[in-house]
Amino acid sequence: MQKKILITFLYKEGAGPVFTLEMARGLAQNGCEIHALLSSNIANKKDWVNEKAFKSVTFIETGTRKTAIQATMAFFFKEKLVLKRKFQNQTFDYIISTFYHPWSTTVFKCFKVTKTIVICHDPIHHSGVGLLEKWLTTHYIKAANDIIVLTQSFIPIVEKRFGYSKEHIHYMRHGRMSTYKQCAITPLTDCKNINFLFFGRIEDYKGLFILAEAYKKLTQSHPNISLTVAGSGDFSKYHSIFKELPRVKIVNQYIADKDIDDYFNVPNTILVLPYLDASQSGVIPIALEYGIPIIASNTGGLKEQMDNGNLGLFSIPGDSNSLMKQMEYFLKYPDFYAKERKKAFIYLQNLNWDIVTQKIIQI
Repeated sequence: MQKKILITFLYKEGAGPVFTLEMARGLAQNGCEIHALLSSNIANKKDWVNEKAFKSVTFIETGTRKTAIQATMAFFFKEKLVLKRKFQNQTFDYIISTFYHPWSTTVFKCFKVTKTIVICHDPIHHSGVGLLEKWLTTHYIKAANDIIVLTQSFIPIVEKRFGYSKEHIHYMRHGRMSTYKQCAITPLTDCKNINFLFFGRIEDYKGLFILAEAYKKLTQSHPNISLTVAGSGDFSKYHSIFKELPRVKIVNQYIADKDIDDYFNVPNTILVLPYLDASQSGVIPIALEYGIPIIASNTGGLKEQMDNGNLGLFSIPGDSNSLMKQMEYFLKYPDFYAKERKKAFIYLQNLNWDIVTQKIIQI
């Protein structure tokens, strides 16, 4: 029997728009009837509008940072009533919320649905998350009938922390992010000149101080390396330490999807994730898509996300010497780079969305 699914995502940028679109396409490939409720400001709006595999796509105004209060008032006093009327004659098998949003639990109540499912990306909050956000995200997760985690080892954590029984917690792999790749992959040249890449939003838990210390030590014996740090967020506390480092490029701004190629399709690039703590990373699937080798901290679900440690190298969280040694490994053993690329492309076949979304259909 064909599943009728409403997918909701109410933010506009980051990895969420691509993750949600790819998942929706995977479910459609598996014969599901897909409807979507999205922010009118979503970054990949054109892709949603042009996708013929979906039954319907509805956009609502979520505002900007400057207009968030007005948009919230409009939603609670007008938009939710419009949604209820529009869908009053429809019943969905599932509502699937791919990412938390402050309106999410109210949105759930606007529809007739058999089961509400949320994807829990971070069952353990990152260091630095405020009390209000912790309370809101906990309330959001507890409002669902079933939970999807992207890391298998998080099942007992969700079971204990949120009070769900195991039959209501489901593991699904983080699928491919192939939409990001705009061009053919640049062929490998050599590994004499390595560029290390940090990519993503600037957050305290991501260990930029550790990366700076490790890179500084490495430059003392290896003049043929460079470092790129690209992402939005407050970089002010890191500015003084990074400005002293040689061959460093800082791009402190939001990186649009169309510009991803400029960072991941560069020969001899290695992604570095020096996180102090983490659940998983949306940057890992992007790197895999380009065949970019990865060095990550051995924390949270990062190792599981990298084929249970069969891909990449791992450092001790918060240890700059450990990170430096793993970065240096690629310089000492240049053949390792090509081997990692080959393994990444093979592993990607397990992450096709028509495969990974079968877990949802089995719920």
